[in-house]
Amino acid sequence: MKKIIQYTIYPFIMVSASVLLMTGMAAGYNHLWVTFPIILFYGLGILLLERWMPYEKDWLHGRNDWNLDLTYYVVNYSIKLTAQVVFIWLTQSFTFFNWFPVEAPFWIQVLLALTIIDFFLFFVHWQSHRFNFLWRLHSIHHSSERLYFLNGEKRHALHQLLEGGPGILVCLLIGTPQPVVVTALALLAINMFMQHTNLDYRAGLLKRFFCVAELHRWHHRADFKEAQVNFGAWLTVWDHLFGTAYDNPKMQTQLGEIGIAEERNFPETYWKQLLY
Repeated sequence: MKKIIQYTIYPFIMVSASVLLMTGMAAGYNHLWVTFPIILFYGLGILLLERWMPYEKDWLHGRNDWNLDLTYYVVNYSIKLTAQVVFIWLTQSFTFFNWFPVEAPFWIQVLLALTIIDFFLFFVHWQSHRFNFLWRLHSIHHSSERLYFLNGEKRHALHQLLEGGPGILVCLLIGTPQPVVVTALALLAINMFMQHTNLDYRAGLLKRFFCVAELHRWHHRADFKEAQVNFGAWLTVWDHLFGTAYDNPKMQTQLGEIGIAEERNFPETYWKQLLY
């Protein structure tokens, strides 16, 4: 029974969330009334699942990081909401290209927009491990010494803009409808829960295509040299194209420490990390 749950929980969560989000947004309901309750519902559900079937029991115990990670989530979610308001204002105030296939079914539009946003997330993330200025911002995300659903959004506010901004800007320029972008971002938020979760699930064949926890945990290894893999947020195709994909069936015994081995005295409060 446990194995059945392990292999079905990821597709069940992502498919059911997709159906709920796309149905609500395609029907024209207010994006806040659709996305916020669904993201909250799945976040709480994944939290409970982590408690029931953890990948690492030691990660269940908070290390004075819950309030910090929750602060990051609230701040960065607010940035996303602000970006959505700005997106609406820009589409109403200016004329952009009509290159986006708005005649396609809504779900295809969402997947296309998500793919565009995902590429730029991957690229900026990849570069953030190569250039010191970007790494100083991105290192906040790697400072966590345990992985669980909430720290997927743990990132510097400026880095949040640098990662998410380019893809959303491209969507804006090519004429992507606002409901499509909002749905794509909400789906990405739920996948980020599942990418960083402490839930002991298995993705099977799906991990060849999607950035799941089994792959992303390797990216959070404490040794900086060993963490230069699996930069994707949703699709694995970018890691495969740029030669940064990595998988190993021995994760349970070879993962090692999480965090930043080279930075043992990392600031522990939100404002100190922001200034760092």
